[in-house]
Parts: sequence; C-alpha cells; structure tokens
Amino acid sequence: MQTFRFRLERVLEWYRRKCRIEENRLAEGLEAMRQLDTRIARFQAERVTIERDLLVRTEVPAADFASLGRYRLRAREQDAEFGDQRKRQERSIAEQRIRVHQAQRKVRLVEKLRERRLAEYTAAFDKELEAVAAEAYMAQFHRS
Repeated sequence: MQTFRFRLERVLEWYRRKCRIEENRLAEGLEAMRQLDTRIARFQAERVTIERDLLVRTEVPAADFASLGRYRLRAREQDAEFGDQRKRQERSIAEQRIRVHQAQRKVRLVEKLRERRLAEYTAAFDKELEAVAAEAYMAQFHRS
C-alpha cells in the first residue's frame, strides 16, 4: 500500500503561513497600542509635573499664568488627539483579531480534514494488513 499523502497539504501550509502573518500583524498592532499608551502616560506625567511646579511657587509672574493657560488648551487638544488615536488603534486591533480568528478557523478545518483522511488511510491500511496476515496464516495450512 502507498504511504499516506494528503492532497491538500500545500493548501494547509498556505493557510498556516497566512495565519502566522495575521498573528504577526496582531502582535504589531498590540505593540503599537502599548507604545501609544506609554506616550500618553509620559504626556500626562509631564503635564502634572509642569502644573505642580508652577503652582508650588510663591510668586508666579502673569506671563507664566498666561503660558499655563495656553499649555492647558494645547494639552486638552493633545488628550483628544491621543483619545482618537487610541480608538482607531483599538478598532484596528479588534478587526485584526477577527482576521486571526478566521485564519485559525481555516487552519483547524483543513487539519481536521487531514486527520480524518489519515484515520481513513490507517483503517484501510490495517484492514489490508489484516487480510495479508490472514492469507499468510491460511497459506501455512495449505502447505502442510
């Protein structure tokens, strides 16, 4: 009997490769989110430090208060921009997770098909082997 050969092996490998690509894209998206969160945290820490430094002074020139007001406006704009970036990144990650899930599902489907075909092959091989063994056993009695 011939050795087992799964006709869709190349398809399975292609699906696995596609799945790895999608998983890598997800990892890149998660890394981008982590970097964005780091930038946001740094910005917020810087903002708190600037405001605290200004407010702990005993004498504050009017120009510094005006600068603080402009800084707060710009900081509010930056917070909104960070929020928009974060929402876009979350949406992108959610979409990529769906693509990863779909790719994994395709791989599992073809792997299950491969397992089923291998089980069929093994059963047929065992049946053929049993038949050959039975013939050999029966041939032993005919010689005697």
